Amino acid sequence: HGHPGTLPVLNSRVVEYTLRMGLATECAIAPRSVLARKHYFYPDLPKGYQISQFETPICSDGRVVITMDQGPDEGTEYEIGVTRIHIEEDAGKSIHDQDPTATLLDYNRCGVPLIEIVSEPDLRSPRQAYLY
Repeated sequence: HGHPGTLPVLNSRVVEYTLRMGLATECAIAPRSVLARKHYFYPDLPKGYQISQFETPICSDGRVVITMDQGPDEGTEYEIGVTRIHIEEDAGKSIHDQDPTATLLDYNRCGVPLIEIVSEPDLRSPRQAYLY
């Protein structure tokens, strides 16, 4: 549950990378952004909560344009909407295929900052997903 009296420190590099991704995807950049503690059970996050953005992501309403490179619609451009890009901390990793009777937990990624990109449901084929 964290150390009593301590507060998280924002990683400036992840903010920079998030802003760069937001600009690259033509997102609106929020003038104010908030990180929150999401309190629900993660078997692979032992402190009992995850720091994430929800109500006020840094970036929203963007797009990525892909061009089909094969098949009947080769050369056709498709716009994939970007709902939001936000910062959160990574949880651990649950490993289900190494032991026939147990789930193994790898805590090495816990707390590492990451950028999460949430796209609109615009992908219509495996190839579009690959190109996106």
